[in-house]
Amino acid sequence: SSGPRLQRLDLAEEAIRLARILHRLLPAERESAGLLALLLLVHARRAARTGPEGEPVLLEDQDRGLWDRAMIEEGRALVVRALTGGPAGPYGVQSAIAALHDEAADVESTDWPQIVALYDVLLT
Repeated sequence: SSGPRLQRLDLAEEAIRLARILHRLLPAERESAGLLALLLLVHARRAARTGPEGEPVLLEDQDRGLWDRAMIEEGRALVVRALTGGPAGPYGVQSAIAALHDEAADVESTDWPQIVALYDVLLT
């Protein structure tokens, strides 16, 4: 897929809106924080995800200057909530992986060992 069908901004924003409502209604539920964090951290990269012709751009080739830093910071704060207070659920772990990608200045400085460890948690 490419072009406008590759990314549906309206659906992504609606998912974030609904996740915000869920988190507001269930503030003590760590997985609601993890879900919202994951959605924000992935959506923060949207401007760099496609090229001029609508073609997909690999994470390693994305212009990280196009990433939404405010959305990343909000997501990172939610990751802390999702991971605090006991074993993390799947959304918490996935949001931590997304945060590690978003925190890295470039692909080379990505904390790959930590990402592998988090994927191992998901698989167990």
